[in-house]
Amino acid sequence: MSQKVQKYRNTNELSKMYGKYYVRPVYDKRFIETDGLAEYIQTQCTVKKSDIRAVLEELGAAMKHYFELGQKVKLEGIGIFKVGISSAASDTEEGCTASLVRKSRVNFQPETTAVLKGVKDVQRARVINGVATLVETQMQVFDHPATMLRDVRFELTNDLQGSGMGGDDGGGGGNGGGGNDAGGGDEPRP
Repeated sequence: MSQKVQKYRNTNELSKMYGKYYVRPVYDKRFIETDGLAEYIQTQCTVKKSDIRAVLEELGAAMKHYFELGQKVKLEGIGIFKVGISSAASDTEEGCTASLVRKSRVNFQPETTAVLKGVKDVQRARVINGVATLVETQMQVFDHPATMLRDVRFELTNDLQGSGMGGDDGGGGGNGGGGNDAGGGDEPRP
């Protein structure tokens, strides 16, 4: 199996990437819901579907509980979930209260694995005997591939039968603005 991708041309004339081509994910129009997920997990282990479903249903309540305590929730092999907010501004410190929260959401950061890419030479300022001095040193450079996506294969397709367009998630390239997974940077939303 592989994640299907389709060609996409940037048609935003104001973009510096106008006319460039990208690929973006193609999604099935259906979601995999709790039952489908529980059914698949049951085939991969010895736990019954009803038990898996019960755990998945309680997971949301448990995450909400820890979010209310100001905690991030880390699911090993999946990633970190945390609360994100949008806030109105206040002109004064006294006026800056929790009532300024306008929107809340759950942010997700996929689990990553640090992979050493190499070493690069850098100059750093150090204070030695009260004198700032530039010191030559080496720094390790890491790549952080998302663990869950590490072995996912991608395949270009023109067959869009029964599939949603890549923009079904609210943004071209799957991240709302292109860039990270579309190869662009200034890819517009479709």
